[in-house]
Amino acid sequence: MTKSWSYLVALSAGHMVKHFYQQGILLLIPFVKASLGLTDVQVGLLGTSRTIFSSAMNIPAGIMADVWRDKISIMLTASLLSLSIGYFLLGIAPSFTVVFLGIAITGMGTSLWHAPAFGSLAVVYPHRKATAMAGHRMGGSIGDTFAPFIIGAILGGISLSFLNTEAIKWESLSLFMSIPAALCAILVAIFFRNKSSIAGESLGIKEYFVAVVPLLKNKAVLSMVLLSGIRGMSHNSLSIFLMIYMVEDLGFGSFTAGFHLSLLTLFGVISAPLMGIISDKKGRRPIIFFAIAATAILVFLLIPFGTGIMLTIILALLGTVLYTVNPIMLATALDSANKGTEGSATSLMFTGAAIFSAFGPVFAGYLKQTYGSMDAVFWFVGISMTISAIASLLVPMKTNQ
Repeated sequence: MTKSWSYLVALSAGHMVKHFYQQGILLLIPFVKASLGLTDVQVGLLGTSRTIFSSAMNIPAGIMADVWRDKISIMLTASLLSLSIGYFLLGIAPSFTVVFLGIAITGMGTSLWHAPAFGSLAVVYPHRKATAMAGHRMGGSIGDTFAPFIIGAILGGISLSFLNTEAIKWESLSLFMSIPAALCAILVAIFFRNKSSIAGESLGIKEYFVAVVPLLKNKAVLSMVLLSGIRGMSHNSLSIFLMIYMVEDLGFGSFTAGFHLSLLTLFGVISAPLMGIISDKKGRRPIIFFAIAATAILVFLLIPFGTGIMLTIILALLGTVLYTVNPIMLATALDSANKGTEGSATSLMFTGAAIFSAFGPVFAGYLKQTYGSMDAVFWFVGISMTISAIASLLVPMKTNQ
């Protein structure tokens, strides 16, 4: 394995840890809701807290990733440390306010990872952007897949012929999980300490602003930011309330609900790299349209078929497309970004997604609370995804994409 490929593998491993903890929050939310007596709107606000604080950190993170590329190890380490701090606060949270703060801190850490990671990958793999982005996304998908199994089993307990464990309270689990996150942060600091030369040269402040101004006027990049935002709003709304739906409406135990949630990412582990390779060779637009349109259709199918074996099948199919498109959309934006602004282009993409996503869960919570049914959320997500699919056929992209 070459040095450059080891760089991708290491970033993907860190991304796996980050997503394990992010997905873990979705598993904890139903227990937090029941324990603290939260409303659906408050649950939506918890999802909003992560995206608002993530959005607030996105632009500073992008600037730091481009201007201080030789210090990206600090940003990557801080990202994982934020997970440790956020989970610690969850473990000691006596109220909604402290839970809100803990989840918000994990959101800030998300931005501190994405800008240096995706930005440096675009530099290291200039002709294989989508493949590299999808490989990095695969690491995240692995974390997303294993979190529901492991955390769901711990929260609900296991009763098998060869293994029996008692359920553990969500507060105790949150406190314990803060320790491995801190240890992983130390490992990241050690590994990436001497990897700055691989990530490309840093820009001076003056050079940076000269290079970044055209980025803010680039129609192809800004179109991807808008498209990513609408899609991200839909994705975040579905993720937040799908777990609530399975636990409260369908009566699933934590392990069964976790298994179904993992289906969304399990199949994405395989499909994301494959779609990335195809988009590098055949173009971005067809893959983006297919993935978003298929997502819309499958979400609409949850309205009449959102129970039993059909729920299992639809979530498995949804997993093949839901997590596939984001790295390809990011690669599309980076295709048009000026050299030296890769981190800022990445931050713009995630800022767009975060701004829209901040409103999505609250509105979805309002719909669910008002109409008393998850169908209202499915309609909202399906319509938003349909709009995104149509927009993907119209927005400008770099030639041959």
